[in-house]
Amino acid sequence: MADHKFTLEEILNEYSADGKRSGIRHTAEQPLSRGTLETEKLVNAATSERPLSRERAGYDTVPPPPENAEELVDIKSTISHIKASKAAQAAQEADAAPVLRERFPTQHLRRENVSFVNAAGAGRYQASYTETGDSGYDGAVKLMEEDTAAPQRHRPNVRQMEDSTRAREKKKKRRRNVPDSAYLKESVTGEFQRAEPVGTDEEPPVSRRHWEEEQDYYYQGSQQTSRFRPVRQRVRSHTFGADAEKRQPDNLELVKKTLENLRNVVFFRFIAVLVLTVAGAVLACTEVLGNGALTALVTPRGYGIIQLALGLLGLGVMFPTVKNGLWNLLRFHADSDSMAVLPLVPALLGAVCVVISPDVLAMDTVHLYVPCALLALFCNIIGRLLMVRRALRNVNVISREGQKRVLSYVSQEETAELLTRGVLHDIPIVTAVRKADGLCDILRYSYSTDMADGLCRTMTPICGIVTLLIAVGMTLIRMGTAVGMPWISFLCSMLALLQTASCCTASALVVNLPLERESRRAAASNSAMLGYQSVDDFFDTNALLVEANDLFPKGSVQIEGMKVFSGAKVDDVLLDAASLVHHGDSMLQGAFAEMIPDVGTLLPVDEFVCEDGQGFCGWIANQRVLFGSREMMANHNIEGLPTKTREAELAEGNGDVLYLSVSGMLAALFSIRITADPHVKRQMQALRQERVALILRSVDCSVSLRRLSALFDFPESYLKIIPTSMHHLFQRETGGLGCVSASMTVGDSGFGAGALLLGARRVRRAAVIGVILLVVAGLLGLSLAMIHVVTGAYEKMTAYFFLIYHVILTVVTALAVRLR
Repeated sequence: MADHKFTLEEILNEYSADGKRSGIRHTAEQPLSRGTLETEKLVNAATSERPLSRERAGYDTVPPPPENAEELVDIKSTISHIKASKAAQAAQEADAAPVLRERFPTQHLRRENVSFVNAAGAGRYQASYTETGDSGYDGAVKLMEEDTAAPQRHRPNVRQMEDSTRAREKKKKRRRNVPDSAYLKESVTGEFQRAEPVGTDEEPPVSRRHWEEEQDYYYQGSQQTSRFRPVRQRVRSHTFGADAEKRQPDNLELVKKTLENLRNVVFFRFIAVLVLTVAGAVLACTEVLGNGALTALVTPRGYGIIQLALGLLGLGVMFPTVKNGLWNLLRFHADSDSMAVLPLVPALLGAVCVVISPDVLAMDTVHLYVPCALLALFCNIIGRLLMVRRALRNVNVISREGQKRVLSYVSQEETAELLTRGVLHDIPIVTAVRKADGLCDILRYSYSTDMADGLCRTMTPICGIVTLLIAVGMTLIRMGTAVGMPWISFLCSMLALLQTASCCTASALVVNLPLERESRRAAASNSAMLGYQSVDDFFDTNALLVEANDLFPKGSVQIEGMKVFSGAKVDDVLLDAASLVHHGDSMLQGAFAEMIPDVGTLLPVDEFVCEDGQGFCGWIANQRVLFGSREMMANHNIEGLPTKTREAELAEGNGDVLYLSVSGMLAALFSIRITADPHVKRQMQALRQERVALILRSVDCSVSLRRLSALFDFPESYLKIIPTSMHHLFQRETGGLGCVSASMTVGDSGFGAGALLLGARRVRRAAVIGVILLVVAGLLGLSLAMIHVVTGAYEKMTAYFFLIYHVILTVVTALAVRLR
């Protein structure tokens, strides 16, 4: 419209006084077109000496047209002159534009922004608003507010997400499982040092204890100087992110050699402390059972020298443990080592006092508790030996030939909810099995802190401070304020008595014993449970992602019969079926592998498609191949299907019938027999008792919820076969990885993930029972000691009494955690 050229006659006819177009011409509801408006402006400019004002833009009335021809000629010439002037001015500005742009750069003016209420972008311009009720509305369009006199409309109180029940449960679980400290990294010398976070605010994994005593046998390489990246976790220690490709796998040969040397050192210490503990037990028994005959034979000072010598030898053999335990206690990071060495220091001081002043021993005012301190060290070295042996066993398993598979958990909550929808009624904690090219941080997981370390971290300083205060108070009451050798000897004896009584001797066994048992079971199936961190990672799993073929190991699925149709060749039919089955990762792989063992002879498959509950298909050598149920063949209009009666005769009434078609022609019929493996069935029964749901990915039409429930006696409510539309989520969470940091590894085949999850739960329960028994032992021993001291029966609190007491409770604790 704007490009149309109007003649003078058209202009005059447009604005003639015939009554059709006269009067009001331009309103807000009926705006004039662009061409008409510009022409009208030119006419007014030609007929008037005054410029057109902005107020006249609406044109309320139209002036009458000129009457004679001379006026028309003048108007036409004037309009032509105006157009020529404008064209000349435009050409002049176009020629001068480059120069003007160079001299005067264009400045972008900030225009008024229209945004939402309290928009985040408004602060960028530092806009100031008037102090009104609309100050938060920076240019936003507001609707008319309701009259305040009108009745208030009900507005529901929308609960915030962080106040929801689910959010509170997750916060409570997160607070309950917050790790104590950060991972520790190894230096070149082998000593663990605390690692600094690397540009992240994520919570670090659970700490590893100080093992400075093995500094001569740890990694000696530049790779250990690299900084360990702390990763986000709940209690969980690992994640598989984009940086997984940057990690370097552990040198398994070096790790194995390190552990073998360490095992020899620890075994030597075990033998040495065993001899010292037995010698101390003999001394304690002869002190009571022989009515003091040994003390009279060797004199009190000689008896004190023997006790001091045993204690110093034990200190020398276990010096790295004693040093680390005391250092951790002073830093308020006590562990089971700190608990084990707690009675040793006052026992040695008491023996020194007896050597200096043997009269206090003859007056039965003090007792020596070195044998009890040696018993605590002996139980600690047993835990060390179990730990090293478990680590060496796991390294041997990991270093075997075959594909490495690790356990991981689904970190994205949305994905976990989608996969478990309809099965779980709780927060989903989903575990998956993933392939890995290599493993790292094996020793860190092997030496991970456990539940007993967490107990000792709190209990050891409390026991130390409380027993020190009680010992000082009782010494002041019993011996007065006159400080001398008898006063110091009684204080050391009282402190050794209370700390020996409250010592949790079996703290190093409550976790390592059940871990040793589960590690042996896992190694038998080519799996590995590295340390207690494995338990913390997966003990609360309530759903497991499983491939359907993992439930049916070799021998569970067999091809009992086969019939060829349409003149197809048996070899071609088997090759097509095996290629399609292998490409789709079907549970029939093992059955066809017996017929075609060489995987290299299989044909490539293109455009593989799975149809839920019916089968799968693909293109092989430019031919469309279907493999599935009778319904699938009928849906694809495959002709020549046998009758159901004939089908039952071919299948002999027991197996499943699967059809194969090539290029729209029925090629073969297969009779399949499916049985439940006894080992897998037992694992499924245990998972049912633990209420762990199974999320299955299957491409086979023979796998259904009813069929699986009948085969494995597993409730359908804990089973879910995900549809084809969710296979990409399943594959994303179970896809292969590079070098990863993982606490559990699974065998290259079979249903080993279920066994590991069950083992983690058993270890967790055993550890809880063991920790309860540790607390009971400490409180009961301290109570017995206080009762005897308060009632004046202090002379009965000998090393023999507490030696028997700790041996009994240690055996009870060990049996409880082993049997559980």
